[in-house]
Formats: sequence, C-alpha cells, structure tokens
Amino acid sequence: MTTTINDDLVVEGALSAANIIMGSVVMNPEVNVPTATEVKFNHPQVPARDLLNPLPQPVPNVMVTAVSQDPWTKIREIGTRFSSATGVTIYIYRVNDVDTVVNWLSWQEPNI
Repeated sequence: MTTTINDDLVVEGALSAANIIMGSVVMNPEVNVPTATEVKFNHPQVPARDLLNPLPQPVPNVMVTAVSQDPWTKIREIGTRFSSATGVTIYIYRVNDVDTVVNWLSWQEPNI
C-alpha cells in the first residue's frame, strides 16, 4: 500500500519505519591511520516476486557522524565503505587514539 501526502506532515511521538535503522559504535582508532570497524545490521529482506525472478536487494544509504569535542581538529575524516543490507564498514582518521563514539543512520529505498 502506498500513501501520497501532498501537504505538511507532523509526527508526534516515536517514528518507526522498517527501512530506517540507526545505532552507535565505539571506535578505537590508531594514530594517523585510517581505522575501520565493521557494523552489522539487518535491513528487512525485500520479498521475492517469485522464486525465478527475485527482486534485487537495494543497497542502503549510510550516514555517519563522530561525537567529538574537537571536530576537524582531532578527527580528520570519517566515512563508510561496503554498505549492504547486512552491514557497513566505518572508517575514522584521528590524530590521536581516543576512543570515539560514532553514530550511524541507514535507510534503504523501498523496492515496490
């Protein structure tokens, strides 16, 4: 079922959508070296049209942000690689080895 809304939408309370997931991870970076951490998540599986012609699994979009008192001073870069429906690899580049909380948000286009 698809609903189109051509007006403002105000949502009070919790918002939930099966194609949006989020979380946090604590990364332990090496000094002046891009350091990777693999995050596992589970986007809902898209149902197959039939056994012979299954729908392709859409690749999720992932956005990351580091929690830091010194953004772009101690943390030089943060990014992702290898995004899939089951996880993503997050990279961080710091000038020191302070443990860093990284928040991530992943959303997947619906396959209608």
